Amino acid sequence: MLTGQELEKGMSMLKIIWAALAMSLIMYVFAVPLLLRDTFIDFPPEAYGELRLAMYGIALATIVVTWYMRRLMLKSAPKPTKSRQHPALQRYTSAMIFALAMTETIGLFGLILYLLGKNHTDLYLLTALAAATMTLYFPRKEEVIDLAEKFARRG
Repeated sequence: MLTGQELEKGMSMLKIIWAALAMSLIMYVFAVPLLLRDTFIDFPPEAYGELRLAMYGIALATIVVTWYMRRLMLKSAPKPTKSRQHPALQRYTSAMIFALAMTETIGLFGLILYLLGKNHTDLYLLTALAAATMTLYFPRKEEVIDLAEKFARRG
């Protein structure tokens, strides 16, 4: 049975992870352009255009794949482990860390494009897309409780 104390501890850990990753997105937008404003990377414009298209396509594919994989991870049956943490909380934590890490890569795509082409628009758009997607994956107690109930019904 999932206790309230265990749920609160797990949720606070997930919220800290979420906040740290969200802060890194903010750092991409504000600190990186200031720190690297005098840095120049010689990258051919035609290659940049192709890379830009590829990065936007991969970013959209990442959102779709992340949504699908997170759902798949949350639906699969629990496996016995030696951990003292409740199986529902373990599964939810794994799915959240996966989803948040994948979402963070979208912001990294914007950062890479900024470094190669000094295009603020790419940095802002892809970071905003990552932040919006990350907001969808904010840790929710109700999801853990529902998952714990499903695990209990399965036996």
